[in-house]
Amino acid sequence: MADGKKESAEGRKESGLGVAVDELVAERMGIQVRDLTQERAEAYQVEAFRRTLAYAREKGDFYRTHLKDIDPGEILSLSDLTKVPTTCEEDLAGEEWRFACIDASSVQRVVTVPTTGTRGKRKRLSFSEEDQRRAIDFINRGYLTMDCTEGERMLIYMSGNAPGSIGDLVKQAMEPLHMDIRVVGPVTDIAKAYEELMDFAPSVVEAIPWHMAGLARYGSQFGNPEKAFIRSVNLSADVVPDAIVERLERLWGCSVHRHYGSTEMCIFGGVECAYHGGYHLRPCDILLEIPETDEQGRGEILMTTLDREAMPLIRYRTGDIGRMTGERCGCGCQIQRLEKVYGRESSRITLGSASFFLSDLAEALFGQDEVIDFEVRLTGERLLEVTVLTLPGEGMELSAVEERLCSLAGLRKALEEGACVLKLTQRATDSYPEGRNLKKTVVRI
Repeated sequence: MADGKKESAEGRKESGLGVAVDELVAERMGIQVRDLTQERAEAYQVEAFRRTLAYAREKGDFYRTHLKDIDPGEILSLSDLTKVPTTCEEDLAGEEWRFACIDASSVQRVVTVPTTGTRGKRKRLSFSEEDQRRAIDFINRGYLTMDCTEGERMLIYMSGNAPGSIGDLVKQAMEPLHMDIRVVGPVTDIAKAYEELMDFAPSVVEAIPWHMAGLARYGSQFGNPEKAFIRSVNLSADVVPDAIVERLERLWGCSVHRHYGSTEMCIFGGVECAYHGGYHLRPCDILLEIPETDEQGRGEILMTTLDREAMPLIRYRTGDIGRMTGERCGCGCQIQRLEKVYGRESSRITLGSASFFLSDLAEALFGQDEVIDFEVRLTGERLLEVTVLTLPGEGMELSAVEERLCSLAGLRKALEEGACVLKLTQRATDSYPEGRNLKKTVVRI
């Protein structure tokens, strides 16, 4: 981190004022950021939750039935949220019209995405102009949290052609800073993507984690000249392994930030600050809770969209497993943050009495510099096939990769119990398949 950025971060720490996204939260609550505490944030959320319950029950066909026995006035604290039944994507898929709370003519954008739990089904999410404006406000403050400054160049390796897409929303959000933003789409051809990087020479990059792992590895054959201009990288769309963060920091000498979000959140949900102490959230727009946790504090994340106009989601089961933290962040933020995301429940691999997440495998695999991607297939109950992808011409000892994998407690336990047969292979590639911007999954046969 450059000295100037260190001084900026230290100044915020000493003043206890948090970061730009926290300033937005305080503005929404009508208070000074120095007065932003967890207690005040919770009081705001409880009131907004009651409003959302009343609104959804009045306007939405689904909630009229789903919440018929719920009295919003009985929700006096966040602990009372458990009185309200949850919702899930199975409720939504094919029944979206029942969640709608505004006329179709007032819908600004509709997004259709696959469900994770039921093959072949898709869910459609609707957003009003105000719903998207709130997301845009957060995007602006999110990039300010990453110390983006006026006039910088930003390269976005994500979708951006359609109105309301990631690239489009980022462009709208950063217009006040007059940034030069280019959207090129997800990386497919690695050499071409690297040429785009060198041609545009951005100081800020927005991308998918493993795409940047591959781009940095590709650049290493030239000595990574791109490190001369890349200052900050924001990674999103899937769990971001520490190993990829470390690789980019080492090869590019930049700061790396994680982002957490989903289509249901209107894409943007939380972002790391320079202290990397968890995701700073949107508590005035999105209420996250983890009502049931294991011994490590991990559990499924439930979300409620507060004051969402088009299609409110109340105690919606995201399928994501995470952990919250209430510890004060190094930047001075005093309100709760999402400390870590482990991946979707569907990405948990259970072998005998052992279990681990796909993100655990990613952490081990990307720790090997040659690895630019990987695929996992589970056949039956025991055969775990892991294919590591490298650039053409890369030599790599699979024994070193196997050693990394076997260092994972869950996989080691499964192997020791005889509950797993590990098959490890390598394949060379110079591209990422189309559509690889979706979350990683385990192919189960």
